[in-house]
Amino acid sequence: MRKYLFLSALLIKSLSSQAQNEPNQYLGVNLLQIPALTFNANYTREFTPKVSGVLELGFTPNYVTAQNIDFIGYLLTPHSKGANDGYEIDKQTGVYVKIGSFVNLRNSFEKRNFFHFGLSVCNSVINEGGTSQPLIWPTPAIQDVDHTKYIFGINLAFGYEFAFSSKIKSYLDFQISLPGKNYEELYGYRNYIPGMGFKDFEGYWFPMLIWNIKFQL
Repeated sequence: MRKYLFLSALLIKSLSSQAQNEPNQYLGVNLLQIPALTFNANYTREFTPKVSGVLELGFTPNYVTAQNIDFIGYLLTPHSKGANDGYEIDKQTGVYVKIGSFVNLRNSFEKRNFFHFGLSVCNSVINEGGTSQPLIWPTPAIQDVDHTKYIFGINLAFGYEFAFSSKIKSYLDFQISLPGKNYEELYGYRNYIPGMGFKDFEGYWFPMLIWNIKFQL
């Protein structure tokens, strides 16, 4: 984890240095990740009025400790107190790297308020730990469980971008993430994937609400 954070800081510093003479480049943060206790930063470059590229990095120390304060997560999917297939999870720690682009519905850089569509790929690593007691009779002994999984996924987003000032912009997005099939190897059905979000139902897609604020370099 420390190595990941160190490399992330070097990458962001390098991008900031290179951007000093380049227009339309931004460093930002998704504020709605804060209630999920996820540290994140993103770099955006507007290649043309219609196309922007984005790189985002994030780290979640332990989502389990955030479940009682992640009010956005409660709005998007229930946090039930069900049996979770016999798993009692006390650790959901991970990192992610997200790379993608936006299609902006505008014809010139002078238009600063507009809708956009986003498509990105997300590379997530999640470490889960806790206990397991299968829901069968006779009841077996409780066992400790712990594993680390790499999960690749696709993020689809739609939202609206607007400007606070000449140097500060923001956007609100609704994102749906479609993880790879191996996400089914996560413990139970109360799953969290860094960069994709949380779900607590027998579905496939992970919802996330994004409020990003970014500052021009």
